[in-house]
Amino acid sequence: MNKKKLIIILTVFITGFTYSQNEKKVDEFRNQGYFNITKFGYINVTEAKLETYSPTDGVVVTDLPLDKAQAYSLQTINGYFFSPYFSAGLGIGLDGYHNPNFNTLPIFLDLRVYFNDGISSPYLFTDYGTLAKIENGKNNGTIFNIGIGYKLPLNKKRFTIVTDLSYSYKTISNDGLSIRKSESWTQIKGIMLSLGIIL
Repeated sequence: MNKKKLIIILTVFITGFTYSQNEKKVDEFRNQGYFNITKFGYINVTEAKLETYSPTDGVVVTDLPLDKAQAYSLQTINGYFFSPYFSAGLGIGLDGYHNPNFNTLPIFLDLRVYFNDGISSPYLFTDYGTLAKIENGKNNGTIFNIGIGYKLPLNKKRFTIVTDLSYSYKTISNDGLSIRKSESWTQIKGIMLSLGIIL
């Protein structure tokens, strides 16, 4: 067997082996049908502002102190893969903020775009929704998150973890009215790091 034939055979074998391995890495369970993501997050607050409106002075903005300003978040998202590369879901969560101290209950639409349909894949995501009224109706508002993440298998038993880093933005009414009608609201911005599982 001459060198040319040997090279051709080796090339075909390596190509076939690589294709086979890639086929095995396709995430048959995580990138199709319904799914649930439950994750825990930490938010480092980078900006907090109190804004009030009066007919005489207009909107007055006051910077709030950021000493140890942070929040802990718990979210669960139920969604559906419309393709191996795109999913949409509805999420609900609970955020506990410290300095300033308050809680929010976000209900949001979650959209995700996966770079590939492999068992491990980076992704982009965004969340947009509302903050439900809790604590005597004072903490309704809006939520917006955008970020990047990565999903990877923890073992061979269909147990996959997701971790992501995102920009977190909330506008919170301080008087119980909707954001459009409110005369006092708080804007909270921060960086969120989260870890969870997808089932």
